[in-house]
Amino acid sequence: MPKKQQQPSQVSPELDEMVCDLIGYMLDELADGGDPGVITCVEDAEGTRVEASFTDDGEEACLEAARTRIAQNASGMAKEKLGPIARYAIGYVGGVQLEDGFADAVLVSFYERGLADEEGVPTGYSAYVLFEGAGEGDGFAWADPAPAGAEEPLI
Repeated sequence: MPKKQQQPSQVSPELDEMVCDLIGYMLDELADGGDPGVITCVEDAEGTRVEASFTDDGEEACLEAARTRIAQNASGMAKEKLGPIARYAIGYVGGVQLEDGFADAVLVSFYERGLADEEGVPTGYSAYVLFEGAGEGDGFAWADPAPAGAEEPLI
């Protein structure tokens, strides 16, 4: 059966699902009052998924460690039985500057092989999900994801 071709600027259903799973997990942790840290999620072409959490250092150090883990393992992770990384997402809690001030948000960066801008240059993307009421259980609220811009891919 022939594989469905991905449009260069269009996120595949597999990447969309992975990013949504990551955001959902992070929002659940925040609603319960947890600190999810920096989380990476990678998949190979067969759909094998490997996740890792970085929490032992400050946010910037954890974010750099997450990026390094993905870049250094682009060809796969034998121990985890993961082939070459086909797609990845990194999620962390931070903030975004809006017109009416600073707001708490879950931030995600994501990319998959074949994703490119209008000129055909490989391009990763980022998005954010605003939230308020962390640790308040049913009082926790979040907004729909919003785009945050293009990023240099790590693989």
